[in-house]
Amino acid sequence: MAEKNNKLGEKVVLDEHTFVEEVKDYGASLDEESLDQEFDGEKFEWTAEEEQKVRNILDLKLMPFILAMTFVLNMDRTNISNAISDNLAVDLGFTNDGVNTGTLVYSFIFTVFTLPSNAIVKRIGAHLWIPILMSSWAIVTWAHVLIHNFGGFITVRVFIAITEAGFIPACLTYLTGWYKTTELATRLAWFWGIQSFASAFSGLISYGVFRLAGVAGLKGWKWLFLIDGLLTHVVGAIAFFYLPASPFKTAGGIRGKGWFTERQKKIAHTRIIRDDKTKKDQYKRLSLHDVKIAVLDTKLWTHLIITFVGMMSMTPIHAYLPTIIKTSGFSVTDSNLLTAPSYIIGLVFSIIIARSSDKFGHIAFHGLIGTIWALVGFIVLEFLPENAGRWSLYGAALFTASTPSWHGMHIAWMSSNLAPIGKRTLALGAIIGAANINGVPGSQIYKVSDSPRYHRGNWINIGLQCATILLFLFQYFRYTITNSVRQRKWNSMTDAEKKTYSETTKDEGSNRLDYRFRI
Repeated sequence: MAEKNNKLGEKVVLDEHTFVEEVKDYGASLDEESLDQEFDGEKFEWTAEEEQKVRNILDLKLMPFILAMTFVLNMDRTNISNAISDNLAVDLGFTNDGVNTGTLVYSFIFTVFTLPSNAIVKRIGAHLWIPILMSSWAIVTWAHVLIHNFGGFITVRVFIAITEAGFIPACLTYLTGWYKTTELATRLAWFWGIQSFASAFSGLISYGVFRLAGVAGLKGWKWLFLIDGLLTHVVGAIAFFYLPASPFKTAGGIRGKGWFTERQKKIAHTRIIRDDKTKKDQYKRLSLHDVKIAVLDTKLWTHLIITFVGMMSMTPIHAYLPTIIKTSGFSVTDSNLLTAPSYIIGLVFSIIIARSSDKFGHIAFHGLIGTIWALVGFIVLEFLPENAGRWSLYGAALFTASTPSWHGMHIAWMSSNLAPIGKRTLALGAIIGAANINGVPGSQIYKVSDSPRYHRGNWINIGLQCATILLFLFQYFRYTITNSVRQRKWNSMTDAEKKTYSETTKDEGSNRLDYRFRI
């Protein structure tokens, strides 16, 4: 017999047949032999040291490659800001307002195409869908070399949005199949933190790449897109042969003989199911019912609004950081070089804060650290005297752009509080959409008419950060109060009433009376 814990921490006894049926539901890709070995009629147990070894293997073999892929993604996404500082708009015959239009179009198309991505993941697997996407956007990235006017610029921005959109939702779904709820915030902080590092690296390499201007008749910014695109091709090709479908499928290809022993395979798989038994349906296809319960979940909508409002301010400050630095008196190459520290600072503090949230909980309060940081930064940018020296302006811009990202741990928080798995899968796509559709209004915050100090835009950013503080607190207290109310109701029920509820309720997932939200 085997035991599992439900949301209330109560032991649930499962016979061998029940558990094997759950595993079959969880993944059709698992072979029959591994299913037969899952339980031998005895309770399957392991030590904390054994689980740590499995987690270490994942952190050493899987996570670094996930980070390498997202590094390449953000190199391709942020090179546009470096290209802007190298006079992309002037070379193509338009102004920075045209760049804003491109950002708006990109954000809208990106958001639309995040939504169907995880439905495709359910059909072919994230381990295949991710490298397909990478190979696709690699082509579009180096295709920037071929554009000569505003029409060409908009065209490549549309296609790069289409091809990049599904990558992050697919990666999030993939990672939830390998890591437990309490392990995700730190890993997702690395996931978004490495994107910051990629942005820093993009600024560093642009310093050298722009010096290739004129070679082969290409502008410096065209060389940047060409090199980034070719790098993406290489990583995408490796991904086809490196990403495993499941803990039972790590052998073969360039992975060699596999990552785990037979026992470690079972630990890697079973620990995820016991952490959240809804993950037994990890490979089930999405249904219209999943869509319905996701759309009607107001807690999900609150998370989406937090993302939309809270991250909107990052669009203008990151897109125009090299330009703000340049207008304060630095050269183009120095301006791009000076963007690098902001991303490194953001990376370090994002990981420190996320590790704390994994350890102590209270994710909303940890999220407030980054929100208040950004609020202070925009206030300083707004009230800095007009005659301030270039290093003062650079320091204020650097501090603001260094804002630690709460996006990763916020997604981990949302994910841990949404069930069943179908609703969660859709939510992971939707929240990435929300993080990008905010680029539509976000691209209009810093206007040419408001340059170079963008006073009107800074006031908008201040208002957005204040609203985000209130939204974080609202969601925190909503979860806390709901848990308290549900616990009182549950405690007032007899054992017979609890049994009747469990057997007859139409409530499901996170709407059940015996479900407790992670705070």
